[in-house]
Amino acid sequence: MEFSTSLLMGLLTGALFGAVLHKVGAIRYSRIEGMLLLTDLKIIKFAFIGVATASILYGLAFLLGVNEALNIHPRVMPYMGVAHLLGGFLFGIAFAASGLCPGTCLARVGSGKWLAFAAVIGLMLGIVAYDLMYPLLVDSGIIAKKEPLTLHGIFGLSYGVVAVVWGILFVILALVADWFDPAKKYEHKTKPKNLIEILRSEWHWFPSGVLAGVLIVWATMQGQYLGFSGSLLALVAWIADGIGHPLTTVPTVNDTILWRAGLAIGVIPGAFISSLLSRTLKFDVVPPSFAEVVTPIPWIRISLVFFGGFFLALGAMIGGGCTTGAFLAAYPTLSVGSIVQSGTFFIVGVLTANLIYFGRWSRFIKTKPAADMVYD
Repeated sequence: MEFSTSLLMGLLTGALFGAVLHKVGAIRYSRIEGMLLLTDLKIIKFAFIGVATASILYGLAFLLGVNEALNIHPRVMPYMGVAHLLGGFLFGIAFAASGLCPGTCLARVGSGKWLAFAAVIGLMLGIVAYDLMYPLLVDSGIIAKKEPLTLHGIFGLSYGVVAVVWGILFVILALVADWFDPAKKYEHKTKPKNLIEILRSEWHWFPSGVLAGVLIVWATMQGQYLGFSGSLLALVAWIADGIGHPLTTVPTVNDTILWRAGLAIGVIPGAFISSLLSRTLKFDVVPPSFAEVVTPIPWIRISLVFFGGFFLALGAMIGGGCTTGAFLAAYPTLSVGSIVQSGTFFIVGVLTANLIYFGRWSRFIKTKPAADMVYD
């Protein structure tokens, strides 16, 4: 297996992003499910600010004419029509059923939550299944990549102008979400007394979102793309190539594949170091709301997480991205395909989560103090 500078840079970028995911609480089951149940909007506020930061930085680079010098060439997902809907549907159900997405799954493993290992195995097998299904998906017309379709292209406007306006819109959306966030009334805030306590405590959504947006732009400046479903595909492709069975969808390993594989691997030590320094490292903790409200039976929990990972990967591969690759990093590119993919899986995810917790919302809220104690 080849070792290169690209791999090292991918590892570093992944570690930094994994630390941000941990510090903002995006790895927590109660935060993810709370977002889908619309009872805790912290992670969506964080994501909105990440989108806003990257959009504004991209837009300003184009308006100031420094995008070439800074190597800022945002990658736009091709529009794939029905594939976005099918992939988004599969991803949304798995997202809500497991309380995970590819990036947070890797970060959960790094923070000592061993149950997420089942999801990692599911993710990797889902990628293998997609590779085996790929010829059939192409022949059936489900996978039929078209030209990239963008918001600014549709309206015939300057990318720089639209990107800046888009970014400002997402800042406004984040502030509106904060205004209506139901979770605020359940939070018992204690102000950190010094810098050490600030660094150890769970970070606010605004600075965390800014850091995420900066990392997205930094990945672009490296000539790469910060998305975890594609990174897991690259990791599986690298392993498959190493054992002499290259994937159909990724027949050769190059520097881009190594960078993306490094991104996926790097999230784990990044989250581990962050949780260790934050004193939140707890091994084999089952999320209280998952155990007490969804199911107390271990083998059912493991099955839900495993199949959640499997269908997360399958949905992301078919639809063209995950919560990071089709939303956080994609919206700043103004990709219509990404908007359709992420819009589908968020709507399906919200409906699925509310179906799972139907009639048990109050029990979910009651588990919040326990979830906060274990940093679930």
